Amino acid sequence: VTRFIMKFQALSILKPAVINILDGKKVFEIRSWTPPTIPLYNVVLVQNEKYLVSPEDEDDGLAMAIVDFTSVSPWTKEIFLKQKISTTMNKQWMPGYFLWRIENVRKIDKPKLCRAKKGIYFLDLELN
Repeated sequence: VTRFIMKFQALSILKPAVINILDGKKVFEIRSWTPPTIPLYNVVLVQNEKYLVSPEDEDDGLAMAIVDFTSVSPWTKEIFLKQKISTTMNKQWMPGYFLWRIENVRKIDKPKLCRAKKGIYFLDLELN
């Protein structure tokens, strides 16, 4: 059996956000920070259940999708008022947050158990 292990950039997102992204209900990720570069291609989305606060926080996660982040824009009060709960995930609007545009969503056929970490991190993922 040939195994292909690739290194990906990964981003952890709280459950059920990755499910909403795969279902097409969520096309923006809301963050208080911006990625190091845009566009950011082939990022693995890891769904987890615990909000990660500090850089050393980790949780059990499930690699479920690979996406591209194609643009970043300020999250305005006007945009917030038009967004569905599947995007905002009960987050209240605050100034200084950003919308990361999610495109080219690819489902990982067999989701893989992995660690969820804070920020953008590297993840070795076996693809078969």
